[in-house]
Amino acid sequence: MSSTNNKFLPIGGFIKQSLIDYPGNISSVIFTQGCNFRCIYCHNQDLIWPKRIQQSKKLDIDAILNWIFQNKLLLDAVVITGGEPTMHSSLENFIIQIKNLGLKVKLDSNGTNPDVLQKLIAQNLVDYIAMDVKAPVNLEEYKKLVGEAFNKNQLENIKRSIEIIKNSRVEFEFRTTVLNEFHTTESIEEIAAFINSNVYLQNYKSVESNDTMHLRPFKNLHDFVRNSNFSSYFKLRE
Repeated sequence: MSSTNNKFLPIGGFIKQSLIDYPGNISSVIFTQGCNFRCIYCHNQDLIWPKRIQQSKKLDIDAILNWIFQNKLLLDAVVITGGEPTMHSSLENFIIQIKNLGLKVKLDSNGTNPDVLQKLIAQNLVDYIAMDVKAPVNLEEYKKLVGEAFNKNQLENIKRSIEIIKNSRVEFEFRTTVLNEFHTTESIEEIAAFINSNVYLQNYKSVESNDTMHLRPFKNLHDFVRNSNFSSYFKLRE
């Protein structure tokens, strides 16, 4: 199973089988290269920085598709994450091939391309969307986490994506990685108030590339969730 229409979907990582990336499903996980954010706590920096992408080993997309095809009876779904998958125009065709195998698709996104999300939802090409909401949805707070290049247009796109996802019939989750240096109890509650929906909180876990920045997990996250006025919205993910 292969298609030259997929050749421009850059894949920087592939997990054959995962039990944790799509709730309740056995999935393969595909990591696309490239991102329009520069999150200070990113765990996948080899997928983000252009120089690292150029130096990294290129994965054979046809070989990946063939493996999924040959092992589809051992899978329920394919998770497409990144990087930011919605940056790539070849994403839609790639997902169509996965759906044609009878597999579900979960898409991870930062929400900066609402038109892509809306089109995929309208065509029934995604079964689950996980959108990262990095910070309170305002320009200055987002810039602190994703980089100074973040702009007003991207902010409005994120707002649109939240509404598109909430109003869809697709299963979804919003999630926030919390750090002691950048989030406060007030800012986490502000995220929940803005979304007005469940938010999965996942505490920051240090990675070697970020150690020099002295980033730390959010203190007493469990106590905060238990005592918050928005406790009914929050779900913890270890």
